[in-house]
Amino acid sequence: MSDLITPDVVSKEMLKAIYDQALLETSYDKDGDLRVKDGISCWVFPKNDRIRLLSMFGFKAQVNMQRRLECVNKINLEYIVVRASVGSTNNVLFFDHDIMITGGITKVALLATTKRFLSIPITAIAEHGPDLVE
Repeated sequence: MSDLITPDVVSKEMLKAIYDQALLETSYDKDGDLRVKDGISCWVFPKNDRIRLLSMFGFKAQVNMQRRLECVNKINLEYIVVRASVGSTNNVLFFDHDIMITGGITKVALLATTKRFLSIPITAIAEHGPDLVE
């Protein structure tokens, strides 16, 4: 396996092998999507020139849209590594990050970026929405 992850070779199976080799917990969900866990879980989606990391949390049902948007705006102002957004249905708080792979990235860079991504949502929620998120 090459040391670089590039758009022409990236796949769910390749990414799973890299995460497994780093002793991160991996699995496929019922739709065949790759999940990685290190404290919290995220889905890993290879998409053309990028790898998208995505984590989801639930807003409490009684939290109105204005408070949800205020929460994600505060998170987005403070945390530049992730993007927080409000789902249009099901009370969902999304965190995502795109890892650009045009020109290639190393396995070490992928792992470091994934671990950094997974470390942010819990802290961001604790700071900006502890009473809003389940």
